[in-house]
Amino acid sequence: MLAYHLAYLLSIFRLPFAFVPYFAKLVLLYYLKDKFSQFWGKHSIQFVRVIGDFINFFITSASFCIAYVMIDCFVLKTLLILIVTAEFIRLVTEKGIMVFSAFWQIIPHRSIAQKLQSKSHMNIFKSYCRYYALSDERRLITTVRRLKAKARLLKMAGTSLKLRYVNSFQIVPDSTDLRSGNVRNVAQGIVYVHASWTNNPDILCGQALRRSPWIFDPRYLRRPFYYRTEANRLMTLFVFENARLCPLFAIYQFGHEIKSARYDAFFRVARWLGHELEEPVQADGTYKFDPFAKIIIRGRPKLKNNDSRSLWTDDEVLKQIADDPIPSALEIAEKYTYPLIYVKEVLLSKLLI
Repeated sequence: MLAYHLAYLLSIFRLPFAFVPYFAKLVLLYYLKDKFSQFWGKHSIQFVRVIGDFINFFITSASFCIAYVMIDCFVLKTLLILIVTAEFIRLVTEKGIMVFSAFWQIIPHRSIAQKLQSKSHMNIFKSYCRYYALSDERRLITTVRRLKAKARLLKMAGTSLKLRYVNSFQIVPDSTDLRSGNVRNVAQGIVYVHASWTNNPDILCGQALRRSPWIFDPRYLRRPFYYRTEANRLMTLFVFENARLCPLFAIYQFGHEIKSARYDAFFRVARWLGHELEEPVQADGTYKFDPFAKIIIRGRPKLKNNDSRSLWTDDEVLKQIADDPIPSALEIAEKYTYPLIYVKEVLLSKLLI
């Protein structure tokens, strides 16, 4: 809880560093139109974003240093220090972990592990070899099994309960953007990953925690719900609470929250002023992240899509299928975006009453 509130506070302080990158993103969205998502998801563009963040930091920090020397107000000087410090912490924790992970993922671990296995005296690397000698699919299966076993061993009952919702990982093409949108199969408990992520089991464990479908279970969060001001907070706290299961991912999550918590603040302030700008998570489990991007999209005919409705509630589902033969649990879960566990344990019993 402390880590979340600290990240939230730092997110407010770092706002001056967010303006230029955010404006550049909106400009790209306007000109690239429907090609934006494909363009934005490229690894080369993400690399440019990292470089751009550091350039933005040095240029903006330099201007703040000049302002620091010129002004003679203790409060303003302290504020400038806090602003620069917040962005520095964000870059070290979020981008630093991203850069480390990117380099770790390109190392040919499987080849190295196979060579080490042939050397009987290299027992110190036994655990490394056992994992990295596996195929990508076997790594995914092993990671899920180990994660659940470790949670049970450490007697993390609440964590084990929520990990029941994760059945497996599924590799998707690198061209699929997993930074937003469709990142899981809620009904079947599948978390989507890229093949290169199998080189970093810490990422896999973090994604299993962060993207576990438990958040779609009404016993944990009402339906429909908002992502920025409701679900994100719960999922982030879940990662922080289980940081020992994925320490590097938890550090990354802290830095990422320093960047993204501003959206929570923005939507809450707008709501307090009487303007509901945040849309609920849609019926298929995806979410439209940016209200300004949404405005741009609506202004471009090529980008118009039929807006999906928000998540179904239990009452709506019961009413929808009341007069029809009861579908299977999996059919209900897939059609109405429920975890299969919830349908079996709760929803079906309501249908049979």
